[in-house]
Amino acid sequence: MKRYLFVTLLVSCCFAACKNNGSGTTSAETKTQPTFNETKSVVKDVIVGAKRPITEKPDFSVLEWSVKGDVLTTVIRYTGGCKAHDFNAYFSGGWLKSLPAQAILDLEHINLEKDPCRKLEKDTLRFNITPLRYPGSNEVIVKWSDNQDTGDSYRYSKK
Repeated sequence: MKRYLFVTLLVSCCFAACKNNGSGTTSAETKTQPTFNETKSVVKDVIVGAKRPITEKPDFSVLEWSVKGDVLTTVIRYTGGCKAHDFNAYFSGGWLKSLPAQAILDLEHINLEKDPCRKLEKDTLRFNITPLRYPGSNEVIVKWSDNQDTGDSYRYSKK
């Protein structure tokens, strides 16, 4: 009977510990950081013509990549949770010759404060992709440089 009671108590404690993933707790440090919706819900411009700093391998992954109107929305996952993170999108200014033309974007993860935390973060980034319009066309395929299977069609009216 004691063994059964001990096992039941142990299992109950494990389930109770798993329920709290830390999302309900706050510290002075996390209260001072802006929330995701405050910092990244804006639509940023794609940086055209500039080369981004070269990194060996991205320290984030792209979970979703979609174009609606003139906005590329991408859902990314990275580790962090204690410091501010930001992302930029770069376009070289040159298209791949295909029908339709293709524009390759580089994404840069900016982690200036070298966040020591290892929590998996998931954020949605939004970029204005009007500079990717190919002259004389009404469609461009927008792809991510690190995985060109990740892409979506950007349709717009000719001007």
